[in-house]
Amino acid sequence: MDLYVTQSLGAGGTRRALQLRNISNNNDIDIFFDLLGIDAPPPLVLDGFVFGAIFYAMSLGQDIHVHGAMSFDALLNLNEFQEAWNLWKPGVYKKIKIFPEKTIERLPLKNDNKAIAAFSGGVDSIFTVLRHNTKQLGNASYPLNDSVLMVHGFDVPLDAPEQFEALKDRTKPLLDELNLKLLTLRTNLKELNLQDWEDSFMAQLACCLHNYSDSFSYGIVGSSEPYNALVLPWGSNPATDYLLSNSAMRLVHDGAGYSRTEKVKEIAAHETATKVLKVCWEGANTSRNCGHCEKCMRTRLNFRAIGIDEPECFDGALDINNITKMYIRNDVQLAELVSIQKRAQERFIKEKWVYLLGERIEACRHPSGKLQKFFKLLVRGEFSEIALKTRAVFIKNYRKAR
Repeated sequence: MDLYVTQSLGAGGTRRALQLRNISNNNDIDIFFDLLGIDAPPPLVLDGFVFGAIFYAMSLGQDIHVHGAMSFDALLNLNEFQEAWNLWKPGVYKKIKIFPEKTIERLPLKNDNKAIAAFSGGVDSIFTVLRHNTKQLGNASYPLNDSVLMVHGFDVPLDAPEQFEALKDRTKPLLDELNLKLLTLRTNLKELNLQDWEDSFMAQLACCLHNYSDSFSYGIVGSSEPYNALVLPWGSNPATDYLLSNSAMRLVHDGAGYSRTEKVKEIAAHETATKVLKVCWEGANTSRNCGHCEKCMRTRLNFRAIGIDEPECFDGALDINNITKMYIRNDVQLAELVSIQKRAQERFIKEKWVYLLGERIEACRHPSGKLQKFFKLLVRGEFSEIALKTRAVFIKNYRKAR
């Protein structure tokens, strides 16, 4: 396939258009990136745009002919990146070749090394922004004292601009407190649904961050799973995220030394961060937390595991019976629930929500396990309330298990 990038300046800012042509399935693809409020210079290299389309090309098994320059670093990294994903999912992704018109060995150095962080208002991004902006790591902190980037078209749909504005308003108090400027980028990259989101979301986010590589040396993204509980393959991980870098912008996978519950504990110590936290993407209004979707429920349990029952970021009280209704889509979500259970056990929390969480985890892990437990109780003649409850929970959860 052929990859082209054009740029134009409009009233709203700079538009970069990524065009994919001569695709094996005969479909032409047009992807836009609106850098709102910015008159940006043309990109020196097209590395970021190749990152943004790499999963699509690998899924087709089609080489990319880049009509423009790429950096030597990006070509080296993409080779390694593809080898990893080809091993993880050999039936889905084929290793391809990339042919740029020009290869640049060394990109110009910047006058100062600044960092920009991807910012959604969620747990991972707020944790990352707090610890680097406030220099919690001392001289190991990235220089995140200028800007963060929020993408319209990822968590918030393109056809809901009012919700995107509401999300900006919601998180503004925290960014104002930290003296950070909010940059915004609008794109249809995700909504075209060319690539499996669970595999490609970091590559797509890296593509957005690289649009600002003329001004920032580091693009920081909050981690997903901690080092001691990694789930592979997953779209964001410490094994391959750094390979979405070039010499102009280093992509940083930040915070994998912490579980999500530990991140929530750090956020809970900051009043404004707790109040503006926004994790929901399934609710009718994506600028708010619906309170009952899987991610909202999981975050509520993160807070409960550290002793906070009703954090300010949620409207209304938690109905713990909704724990048994949580729809678990993938192994990462299941691993997060196990982590919460472990934290609750370490703190000797004996509340009912911990029991319900355990039942939900077991139903997802081993749907037949509950039935076996019930049969053992029957064999021993224990027709107790426990046995009947076990059977009822099994039937309910088995139907909802993945």
